[in-house]
Amino acid sequence: MHKQRQKRYKRLAVLFVAVIAFTVFLHGQKEEVEGKAWLDPNTTPPALNVTGIWDSPEWGKVSLNQREGGRRIIGTGDGWDISGVVSGKDVYLLFCHEGKVGFSAKLTADAPSQLRGIYAKGILSSHSKTRPTRLSK
Repeated sequence: MHKQRQKRYKRLAVLFVAVIAFTVFLHGQKEEVEGKAWLDPNTTPPALNVTGIWDSPEWGKVSLNQREGGRRIIGTGDGWDISGVVSGKDVYLLFCHEGKVGFSAKLTADAPSQLRGIYAKGILSSHSKTRPTRLSK
């Protein structure tokens, strides 16, 4: 009887973990919560303005808008809504759909018309599987 109870508890534990994992997958990382928390610490005054139309191998034409002297970015590309910040010569971007983060990118300005860096599904972290990316004007 004791072994049957242990098996039942193990099955319930596995089911519980599966339900939690599915819930996290279903709801995803939200732009207003996790996305904002990822962008906000990057507060170095901007050393560049990224306003314009950029070309990207991953997202095609990317349109970015940054108010003069401001650090916040909004834009669009390949059906994604883009938000982000410029911090020094670094650019942090979130690619979102319906308020959920699909991808994030951290890029650095090599030149006024060249941004290079990495991107990942969801929000970049030390555990993310990253890929190289670039944007050019």
